[in-house]
Amino acid sequence: MSDTDRALSRRGPARCATALRWDRDQLVTAREGDTVSLALLDAGILETSRSAKYRRPRGAYCLRGDCGTCLVRINGLPNRRACLTAVHEGIRIRPQNRLVAGADPSALVDTMLRGGMDHHHFMVRPRVVNQLMQGVARNLTGLGTLPDRMPDAPAQHRVLEPDVLIVGAGSAGRAAHAVLTDGGCDVVWVDRRDRDGIVAEANAAVSDALLDHTGVFGVYVAEGLWAAMRDTPGQPAVLYSIKPRHVVVATGARDPILAVPNNDRPGVVAARGLLQQLRRSDATLAVPAVVIGEGAYATALADALGVEALPPADVDRIEGNPVDAVSLRDGKGKRECQLVALAPLPAPAYELARQAGAAVRWHGGGFSVQRDQRGRCATTAFTVWAAGDVTGYMGPQSAADDGERVAAAVLHSLR
Repeated sequence: MSDTDRALSRRGPARCATALRWDRDQLVTAREGDTVSLALLDAGILETSRSAKYRRPRGAYCLRGDCGTCLVRINGLPNRRACLTAVHEGIRIRPQNRLVAGADPSALVDTMLRGGMDHHHFMVRPRVVNQLMQGVARNLTGLGTLPDRMPDAPAQHRVLEPDVLIVGAGSAGRAAHAVLTDGGCDVVWVDRRDRDGIVAEANAAVSDALLDHTGVFGVYVAEGLWAAMRDTPGQPAVLYSIKPRHVVVATGARDPILAVPNNDRPGVVAARGLLQQLRRSDATLAVPAVVIGEGAYATALADALGVEALPPADVDRIEGNPVDAVSLRDGKGKRECQLVALAPLPAPAYELARQAGAAVRWHGGGFSVQRDQRGRCATTAFTVWAAGDVTGYMGPQSAADDGERVAAAVLHSLR
């Protein structure tokens, strides 16, 4: 595939090339630092799955590990996030929406059911027919089957009892970690993203103390326990049982969807995630693209990507499947493009704090974690503090300042 056919161009320093195998052994060239999602986008492969209910084509959207539309099978393991998985030599990627090996019924479904498969109303009666149809529909959901083989080594289990657990390595989490470690606290710091992605977002080095590839998946208030799993490629998985005195939730904010027609088409991505994916691989856009969003946030992302920003009110619909244009209202024509980057204001990633007992409040763009003036949001077997965008999107610098302020309050409480 020539450079002119690629979805992204490389304009940074020369970096080592590698290859991945996609679907039926299609070779895709990638570069050092690429995630699977970026490599596939770069090769013009936008559709990687189908939606569970209606079999609509899907591709990566948020590119930050939040939405799940990029789930693929990697080296025989199901439900891997392509946007969080770095490419390495010999990696094999397969979509997960196969009914049987080597065949994809999506085209047949598209032909027979023009409106998509609605399994809530399709073939409801008689009951035996509905049961057969439900069995087929479940196999079409693309949620993955069991791994091809058992892990090479069993998962390890470690129990940690730190003064403070920090969840998140965004601006607030990094600032909180610096304050707490300078204050002599015993800190466990985790983030589910890989280090390269975090460094690309921070545009700076990140402390070796960070446990990357480590996601908290459960909060057990009665037991005073936070459960996390570290899943580093090529290493045995590690289950952490963390029993902290204090927890700083700095999980940031995620990118929602803007309400414009056809916003789920392959080739529609989140502008913030796209920019971070490009930066981690020293890449810039080389195809026509537009940002849809309004305000200073969307304008800044459009400027960083080097594309035009369109207000959502001006957009009639996104065209193509995958996308090839954006049609505008009031006779303003259309914008030809190969990528559409949505730039809604990020919504707080509140779920872990809520699970730990924090109250949340709807503010029009999502649920934000409620806290007192010091930053405390819950007190049970541990004291939970909220810092940064999880309390309402405030931007990198303000989030860092907030992380420092909350961490100082935690230090005061410990002393």
